[in-house]
Amino acid sequence: MAEAHAEKRVFLEKLLSFGELGPLTLLTMKRDGFPYLRLDRATYLMGMVGLNELVEIVKGEQMHRCSEALSFGLKVVEFMKDEVRNLGRRHKMRILLEQTLAETTAYRLARLDLKHFSPEAGRYVRGNIARGEIYYTNSTHMNVSAPLDPLERVQLEGRFHSLIGGGVMTHLWLGEDRPPADRLAAFVIRVYQETRNRQIVFSPEFTACSACGRTFRGLAEACRFCGSTGVEGIARITQYFSRISGWNKGKLAELRDRYRDGKFPD
Repeated sequence: MAEAHAEKRVFLEKLLSFGELGPLTLLTMKRDGFPYLRLDRATYLMGMVGLNELVEIVKGEQMHRCSEALSFGLKVVEFMKDEVRNLGRRHKMRILLEQTLAETTAYRLARLDLKHFSPEAGRYVRGNIARGEIYYTNSTHMNVSAPLDPLERVQLEGRFHSLIGGGVMTHLWLGEDRPPADRLAAFVIRVYQETRNRQIVFSPEFTACSACGRTFRGLAEACRFCGSTGVEGIARITQYFSRISGWNKGKLAELRDRYRDGKFPD
């Protein structure tokens, strides 16, 4: 991946060298005396998919179920952090480890492993193999179906955040729950006082009706107001909300598996 970043940098340098006559004219503008895009200050990101499954293969348990498995996962990410730093020095680039967004990668890699490494791979991919709706756990996250309360998930996933230089977050799936604002505020304060977690995201789900135009909490097959089945589910895929009709099979499987808990401790 570092070599791919290096090749991309060379390609961009070539395009930028054309200046105002090239395809990246806007990026070469020098309103303050410097070009808008300065590759010498650019950051290149490397991510991961399937840490939870790797740990399960090696240790026999998922990270949320065993302290030894969690410790091994932390060691893996520590090793990756050091390797990324070494690659950056070798290629003279600023490379950071990040939590991969992986809308398609978690699905694609699971399919490839089933194709080339069955039947062993079938023991570790998530989702439903019979329907082809499979995926790997994204990045350093715990299994989305793990029955962890919000604080437990934040604590466990937060232990990885200090090892990652790029963006990190913990998703808390609310479903149709609507926790009181004061309880959410108290929870956020507690998270940042008691855990290492750098960012939490509260993710509710919605259904939009094309017949009456209303939107309501939760995913439903029919409108709660007019009864129409012309509805569309809306949920967070990674960092943004979108219509689930556009999701691939892997993300739909993950959506079904998500453990939703909007009950926050006092």
